[in-house]
Amino acid sequence: MLKELIDFREKLDNLMCSCMDKTIVVYGYGYSGRFVAWYAEYYHSIKPTYLITEEYSNNIPYEYPLFRKSLFEFGYRDVKNAVVWVCTSKTEEIKDCLETHGYIYNKTYFDINEIVYGSDYNRNESDANVQFMKYLEKMYGYDIVEAIQVKDFTNSMEGMRPCVNLSPKEIFPILDKCHCHPQNSDAIFDFGCGKGSALFSFLEYGFTNVGGVEYADNVYDILTANFKKLCDKSNEIKVNCYHEDAAQLKEELDTYNWFYLFDPFAKDVYEKVINNVCESIKRCPRKVWIINILSMYHDVIDKTDMFVLTNQFEIMTRQRVVNVYISK
Repeated sequence: MLKELIDFREKLDNLMCSCMDKTIVVYGYGYSGRFVAWYAEYYHSIKPTYLITEEYSNNIPYEYPLFRKSLFEFGYRDVKNAVVWVCTSKTEEIKDCLETHGYIYNKTYFDINEIVYGSDYNRNESDANVQFMKYLEKMYGYDIVEAIQVKDFTNSMEGMRPCVNLSPKEIFPILDKCHCHPQNSDAIFDFGCGKGSALFSFLEYGFTNVGGVEYADNVYDILTANFKKLCDKSNEIKVNCYHEDAAQLKEELDTYNWFYLFDPFAKDVYEKVINNVCESIKRCPRKVWIINILSMYHDVIDKTDMFVLTNQFEIMTRQRVVNVYISK
């Protein structure tokens, strides 16, 4: 786990442990609300009973468990006795609404942003975002979350994909389904690693040896700045970032037994990368896992006859198909 996130986790854990026997209302179901609801269930088996959004649309199916703030007017007994986690900017309107209905600040309703960032946090909407990567940015100056489109790469090749952020909220369930329990001998490599969001997630999950390759010059500069800052603070982790065409990596792959691909390349590059992984296994025999997300080229792996598809599922938060392979 990342030392920089210890304080973040402790703040959320302390709140959630104090609410184990309570009905939970999550007020605000944007990025922060979705993360907090996921964190509560993933780490503490707390499933919020009510989700309130201020962006309620008639297009949302009735069976989707979202409510307007008028929920507080219904007189439900379990709502009256609930604890409210405010996961959006706590405006005077929200404060008045909750206190009018009998909720007490820091006793039966809590401002999640204030708990995580302190009472003087910036309350503008873009800043009101509670999640692992945003916390690293705000508190330590990393650059992880904002996407970079291919048109903004300073150099590129045909078939490259945008640089996007996948957080532990998406990656942890994938690794769970792989029955992954990282040992000191395990190492994971990300093809097309962008700014390093997946690498941060792997480290937070428990890997201590991670690597990745990024071709775009400006993205690679951000990537290396992020991990220089991280590695300067810890000698317990190993991070190798390569700046080149992923298809050119060969012997560099020999120390890794997990490979992660989030739809990074055009098919010609993808074929070369998978071939290089196969050659690496022949050169250095070992058990290897491939996590392959949203790839249209799964037949490339099948044709190698060196891997077995062991799991296929969707990341429900983003509706993306994941294939997990293990070497024969």
